[in-house]
Amino acid sequence: MDVLISQMKQDVNKIAHIKTPAEIAKMREAGRISAEILDALDEYVKPGVTTRQLDKIANDLVVKTHHAEIDRADLEGHVFSSEQAVFFSLNNVIARGECSDVPLKKGDILGVDLSIRKDDYCGDTQKMWIVGGDTSSLARRLLSVAYQAMWVGVNHVKAGVHLGTIAHAVQTYVEGEGFSMVKFPGLTGHTIGKVHCEGLFLPFYGEPNTGHILQEGMVITIEPFICAGSGEAKLLPNIIRTAVTKDNSLAAYWEHVVAVTKTGCEILDLRAGESEHPVT
Repeated sequence: MDVLISQMKQDVNKIAHIKTPAEIAKMREAGRISAEILDALDEYVKPGVTTRQLDKIANDLVVKTHHAEIDRADLEGHVFSSEQAVFFSLNNVIARGECSDVPLKKGDILGVDLSIRKDDYCGDTQKMWIVGGDTSSLARRLLSVAYQAMWVGVNHVKAGVHLGTIAHAVQTYVEGEGFSMVKFPGLTGHTIGKVHCEGLFLPFYGEPNTGHILQEGMVITIEPFICAGSGEAKLLPNIIRTAVTKDNSLAAYWEHVVAVTKTGCEILDLRAGESEHPVT
């Protein structure tokens, strides 16, 4: 909530560039590529595979197959493209997980956060898997609620809506399902365009009718971070500043890039089997 209020003092035009139809078309192409790459990882996410192997596969798909660039940055502007192509969320790892040579196990929950740049515009998306197809009932429900939380956020995006209204709707849904929002600096949605984060942040907790009002042409990410525990997080002392749950509880999030339109919004990176605005 403090982030939403503090942003009110800033010039929205400096932290949320309004995109032209031509610019959104380029972001739609970046989103299409991003979605295609994550869907292509389906056949590789299985027990015995390492996240380092997945990172190499993702890198090759971005650079060699789609002739795009890795755009691996975080909200504070730290760039990690030289370290790894994607970030991982694995069990208690909330975000910015480091790749390793430890094989994935059946029952793990794994997320891959992919950020690319194509023709000067960015794509940014996250998908999650149950490794081996089976896991605990808690983990399965957490993934389901995290996915629905993303759609609750998406379905509230339209011109004239305050960021706090979106945040409150997501928080109400998640907490009503018995899970917690992760409340930690940098773990938020954000505006996106020629750079990974333009500067307008959307934490998914807060009060209605607070924060900036969305305008047609804005493009934002919807990525609510949730967990099965307290919602408290900490950073590991590694180079990519991995965020994990303090109480070692499971965490999850899904992400889409969304453009604000005259009539509502458009998801720029729909994946196979998804449709616009499913009922939640």
